[in-house]
Amino acid sequence: MFSKRKVFKVTKLFSFLLARKRFFSFSLLRITAMVLGLVSNIIIIRKLSVEDFGIFSIALLVVNLITTFGFSWSSSSILYFGSREKEQHGNLNKTFWARNIIIFISLIIVTIGIILFRNQINTYIGLNIWFLLLLWLYVSVIENYLNQYFLAVKKQITSSLLSITAKLIYIVLIFILPFDVMTLIILYIISHASVILYILGINRLDIGRFEYDKDWFKKILNFSLWQLFGFSGIYLLNFGDVAVVKYFMTNEDVGIYNAAYQLFNATASFAFVISSYYAASISEGFASGDKNKIRNFFYRERIFLISASIIGHLIVIVLAKPIITTLYGNAYSATVPIFNILMFGSMIRYITVFYMLFYNTNNKHHIQQTINIFVSVINVGLSIFMIKIFGLNGPAYATVLVLALSLIFSFYYCEKRIRIFIKGGAIES
Repeated sequence: MFSKRKVFKVTKLFSFLLARKRFFSFSLLRITAMVLGLVSNIIIIRKLSVEDFGIFSIALLVVNLITTFGFSWSSSSILYFGSREKEQHGNLNKTFWARNIIIFISLIIVTIGIILFRNQINTYIGLNIWFLLLLWLYVSVIENYLNQYFLAVKKQITSSLLSITAKLIYIVLIFILPFDVMTLIILYIISHASVILYILGINRLDIGRFEYDKDWFKKILNFSLWQLFGFSGIYLLNFGDVAVVKYFMTNEDVGIYNAAYQLFNATASFAFVISSYYAASISEGFASGDKNKIRNFFYRERIFLISASIIGHLIVIVLAKPIITTLYGNAYSATVPIFNILMFGSMIRYITVFYMLFYNTNNKHHIQQTINIFVSVINVGLSIFMIKIFGLNGPAYATVLVLALSLIFSFYYCEKRIRIFIKGGAIES
């Protein structure tokens, strides 16, 4: 027989989980999208040689550079500013058109850059694919726009389904069709172009005629420019390792390292599911001065989510070798120690993501982006130093170290201000 106290605890836990069923539904769909991304990566690795996967990894390095400066740096403005405008005015018209102006200019600059440096791009990758990179860029813009819109209007489930749709089509295509690196990129573009149909899910009342609000535009531009500053850092942090490995080692080594990094990134990226889901709600909580909402999130939800993530990471580390050799094959057994090192960096990401929410919802984005660029530059320098000492493990050690440095600073800066807000004080400007 259960005691009344145990029954009460079980009931309380069940109520806790039930109250968060929407978050768990959203998380489940996001996990599904990530699993599909992992499945596609497994198929690609198994069908390509290690060297060809290295070339594909270099192509991804270039693509992510283009998308970072093409549109990613301004994408979160829709989520953070659009959700505020939606709450205050019932639509996100000013945010939508402000970002359109910004992205139009940035896309023109990046497009001209690709055309002018097409020969250098082809030489660096080892394939004549500059024109495919342009198509990839524009398809990614549409997909990102739709994704951020659905998050801003709190249609998180639709946002997740959008990603799942593209990845399912991609998996079907690469599973049934033979491919080389160039064909693989074409199949990616085709599958992700399918999400354009989700435009039908946009509420026309959210986006009306052209509207230009000078003050609102300045706020979004300032926010986005700091994001550009920070996204440059994130790009260096995520892909600087690959660039360092390519410079000092072979394409095959790039393939080995990137196989581990892709698994790490898939695991660590789920942390951003938390920020994507809670961003609109936390932004409203700080804006309205809702101390109870902020207290509940940072001192209950956060503890639960961090604890669960640490347990999950430890399980993955223990099972890393059979997981990698089963998924990728024995040719990639050298990725195991790299992956295990990076998992400690992933744990750190699951903690710092809560500070990212604090920065972005309290107009402290410039601090976060300064941290990003600072640690990314250190990461590249440490990677160069450590690859000479530890080989392929070196860049992984460097990544974990700089992530730990960013955590220490954010803990010191944010925790004090969160406590002040909850006690009724104002957050310092």
